[in-house]
Amino acid sequence: MTSAPKLQPIQTRLIMLSTGMRAPIGIKVYGPDLLTIEKVGLELEKILQQVPSIETSSVFADRIVGKPYLEFDIDRDQIARYGLTIEDMQNFIMVAIGGVKLTTTVEGRERFPVRVRYAREFRDNPEDVKRVLIPTPTGAQIPLGELAEVTYRRGPQVIKSEDTFLNGYVIFDKKEGYAEVDVVEETQRFIQAKMDAGEFILPAGVSYKFTGNYENQIRATKRLAIVVPISLLVIFLILYFQFGNWQTTTMVFSGIFVAFSGGFIMMWLYGQGWFLNFDVAGVNMRDLFSMHPINISVAVWVGFIALFGIATDDGVIMGTYIKQTFEREKPKDVAAVREAIMHAGVKRVRPAMMTAAVAVIALIPVLTSTGKGADIMVPMAIPTFGGMLIAVITMFIVPTLYCLWQEGLVKKRIRQELKTT
Repeated sequence: MTSAPKLQPIQTRLIMLSTGMRAPIGIKVYGPDLLTIEKVGLELEKILQQVPSIETSSVFADRIVGKPYLEFDIDRDQIARYGLTIEDMQNFIMVAIGGVKLTTTVEGRERFPVRVRYAREFRDNPEDVKRVLIPTPTGAQIPLGELAEVTYRRGPQVIKSEDTFLNGYVIFDKKEGYAEVDVVEETQRFIQAKMDAGEFILPAGVSYKFTGNYENQIRATKRLAIVVPISLLVIFLILYFQFGNWQTTTMVFSGIFVAFSGGFIMMWLYGQGWFLNFDVAGVNMRDLFSMHPINISVAVWVGFIALFGIATDDGVIMGTYIKQTFEREKPKDVAAVREAIMHAGVKRVRPAMMTAAVAVIALIPVLTSTGKGADIMVPMAIPTFGGMLIAVITMFIVPTLYCLWQEGLVKKRIRQELKTT
């Protein structure tokens, strides 16, 4: 039996490197002694098995106490009576029961240690061990039971500690379709409800905390809370340096919000069973694109950051040419403004469509990939793919907003001219 969830060997090693446990998620129980830690861990094991989002078969608490120990309490008065020392007794016990390496036998390229100790039938149980004869300087052979108290007890199988506290693990795994952070939050609420109801009482001096891969998600979320606004600010500044005024910059920047909504729409469609549920040449489209519900993760947010950078391309193409057209034609009335907008917009439809098409077509091989790394690349590509499909409408939004702005300026200039006349 193994306490680890069903993991592949390499996956298990990577998880142990990142979490220190043989599971993606777990609880570390800290306490003053191992017996108390094991008791609390077993109670948590029963509670976790009731959480709906946790795979029941994967829940396992460390059985800390349970290894057999044979202890020898040497009677100093007795051994002194026979002229023995503590060192003598320890050597006799070590040789007779534990065994000592005397030499090494060499057989070709193989090396084997040669150990000496009593045969198994003389040390098989505590009563036999008590009858082991200890030689004395006087030549007498004294049973070990007369010189030491031999006791058999259960002790720790392994001793783990962290931050100067003894601890034990309760490992578990989530059911398919659940996010690790959501599972941990639900489990915390479930345990707290049990404590409030008095069904689970945490002994004095005992504490617990959740650990696992979800901590990486939380740390990444905190970083993204800084990185995403900085990315948006940098994009806004670059656009401002390009156009030189905040009005045009804001119009082009609005394409990011359009693309942002497109990314979430595509993620929603991936979780709908009816979306692309048809066959082409005997291949189901949902199977081809590996469609399934997508949880928001670090990979998804990285995809959105990439989307923010390319979502403004159509707006920049359109806005730049419109600006150049207005500088060249200098329209004087509303009709001339609209004519200039139409003239510039028509000239830039094809470049804008080609820019979006390049990004969309380039992502199709990524969306259909199934090899190593596909679990990271596909969620990263979905927001960009969906966002660029929707971002195409910015080639209509930017000219419309630019036209409204210029019409307002023309009308304002005409009113001022009428007042002066």
